[in-house]
Amino acid sequence: MKKNKLARKFSLIAGMGVITSVLLLSACGATSNTTSGSSAADSSSKTSSTSKIKIVAAENFYGEVAKAVGGDRVDVTNILDNPNTDPHDFEPTPEVARTVSKSQMIVYNGVGYDAWMDKLISADSSSKSKSITKVADDVMGKKEGDNEHVWYNPETMPKLANKLADDLAKLDPSKGETYHKNAQTFIASLAPLQEKVQKLKQTSGVKIDVSEPVFDYMANALNLSVNDTKFSKAIDNGTEPSASDVAQLQSDLKDKNVKAFVYNIQNSSPTVDNLVKLAKSSGVPIVEVTETNPKGKTYLQWMNDQLDQVGKALGIQ
Repeated sequence: MKKNKLARKFSLIAGMGVITSVLLLSACGATSNTTSGSSAADSSSKTSSTSKIKIVAAENFYGEVAKAVGGDRVDVTNILDNPNTDPHDFEPTPEVARTVSKSQMIVYNGVGYDAWMDKLISADSSSKSKSITKVADDVMGKKEGDNEHVWYNPETMPKLANKLADDLAKLDPSKGETYHKNAQTFIASLAPLQEKVQKLKQTSGVKIDVSEPVFDYMANALNLSVNDTKFSKAIDNGTEPSASDVAQLQSDLKDKNVKAFVYNIQNSSPTVDNLVKLAKSSGVPIVEVTETNPKGKTYLQWMNDQLDQVGKALGIQ
């Protein structure tokens, strides 16, 4: 599901001329919900008791958290809600640009994962008045070049819920207590996930191989040690892994030196396909993961389904 990063960069730049024009027209023809140049906290007085706070989430799993915390006081629009859409290669339409421009709160991943959102925000003259959360950067303390798939870290969603409750309380102080209660309710709903992580966590490092580093944060939480980091990073960057790295992974699978092969089914290549076949023929369990939320599943269901596969691979039911 990934293009070469350089190709992505040119694709994003090419589309920004149209989007900038749309945003300029929106700014001239629309009435803003906030005053440009004011802080998100300053704009709280402009949120009436009847109007809903407009939230845009780049990824639907972050939108799920925003809706859980905001309840009936928010209107959440998820830009990426199709599991077949690659977040890296997504090119925002003028309609998406208008939706972002009209929002009061924006939630997206950051650290380059959804760089198109950075472009939209930069082109929006009213962005300084919005509440903006880059989950990887602001919530999890990551920076460009770090593993971007932070939603696989079991600590991310609880921290995000608390962050969004604080931000919503600034926009809508009269409902601050409600937002914080909603956040705690959401966090409590993730208890089965936390319990399953503890159940599957290994006492000593257990080796696994992965097709790319999508699942690495969860693997770390389970004390699973990724044995092919060079190979997986090459696949993640859209480059060919070295012959020696491929050979090492093949040896791992043939000799069953790893407990499982974690395979992102949304990003494949002839090299990865051959490794999947080798894992199957060698009897190495395959754990199928995805980068985006499967249609019709909540974040909890999505994570639990994948952890069930891990449990089976480890012989833990």
